[in-house]
Amino acid sequence: MRLDCACRLAAAVVLLLVLGNPSGAPASASEEESLFAALGLKPGLRVADVGAGDGEWAERLARHVGDTGHVFATEVDSKELEKIRKRFKEAGLANVTAVLGTQDETGLPAACCDAVLLRMVYHHFTEPARMRASLRDALRPDAALVIVDTKPQMNWRRLEGAPDRGGHGIREDELVREMTGDGFEVVARHPGWNGDADRYCVVFRRARFDAGR
Repeated sequence: MRLDCACRLAAAVVLLLVLGNPSGAPASASEEESLFAALGLKPGLRVADVGAGDGEWAERLARHVGDTGHVFATEVDSKELEKIRKRFKEAGLANVTAVLGTQDETGLPAACCDAVLLRMVYHHFTEPARMRASLRDALRPDAALVIVDTKPQMNWRRLEGAPDRGGHGIREDELVREMTGDGFEVVARHPGWNGDADRYCVVFRRARFDAGR
């Protein structure tokens, strides 16, 4: 009986930890493989992680593209960028540039990227139209723009300044409508991303008519 109670207590603790981290489960090896495939990642490519957070994904990208490739890790907080720089210095990786962005622009150079990743970031944009324009400018022709996001979550914290989309997140159809209405086209859609029914991944590229801009 005591063992049964202990097991129940342990399960309750795990549940509390999960609910206390609404940003989602940690990245898995399977998600890394899927994301790299969506990005078309290979050694030598120049890639951006927009909204890089603690730099975890930027580090994974940097190791994969290798010394002949390059990764731009963007954040809007200079303190976060310092943490990212420290992370890469300690990791001994020299193929990463930390980029300070704003709520309006990524801060990325024009036509700098063969692929761009936005993982759980798009719904944070307070000026999504301006950010879409900045993303377009950063992409090379036929470059992949991979967006992983979640349908609106009512029990997550409200995002100050972000558009009200019925919760913390954005519906897949709404994301596609915004992107395709602003110079992008859909390459692939992946519902139930990484085994999570609320998450999805959509791969975009600059629309063909927009490629010469």
